[in-house]
Amino acid sequence: MIYRDIDRYGYAYVVFSIVLFYFFTDCVVYWAHRGLHHPLIYKRIHKGHHTYRYTTPFSSHAFHPLDGFGQGIAYIVATFIFPVNNFVYVSLFAMVNFWTVMIHDQVDFGETHFLNSTGHHTIHHVDFNYNYGQYTTIWDRIGGTYKPAIKTHNLPTSWHEVLAPEM
Repeated sequence: MIYRDIDRYGYAYVVFSIVLFYFFTDCVVYWAHRGLHHPLIYKRIHKGHHTYRYTTPFSSHAFHPLDGFGQGIAYIVATFIFPVNNFVYVSLFAMVNFWTVMIHDQVDFGETHFLNSTGHHTIHHVDFNYNYGQYTTIWDRIGGTYKPAIKTHNLPTSWHEVLAPEM
């Protein structure tokens, strides 16, 4: 259920619902994504996304409509399982899109073991059978599909690196 009035459940529940939303959707997206790699489904639905072995922000949203539905249904189902404030829901949806671009953009944001990073997702695009997770590596660890991240690119440390990168 999506609700408007924060006082209906209180601010503590709003914070709890954000954690619950991420936990629930991370789990469901992991299993949906892993399911999309089943040989009967992969070639027809998910393979197009993996034509981008070197991921880019654009490849983050380059997928078959059924692929998007399969991984996106978790965000709708969540609202039927537990209440989510309408503003929080829209904010979380925007964050989901931002995160999806981030794990495809080849810019590392530091050493991460718990959070799924571009390094983890790059391994997924190269090796296919590892790192299916969305936000965290929890479900990959539980499901036996975790592979430690590799360093892809460093964040620039100065404007000089941004304006005149080394060749």
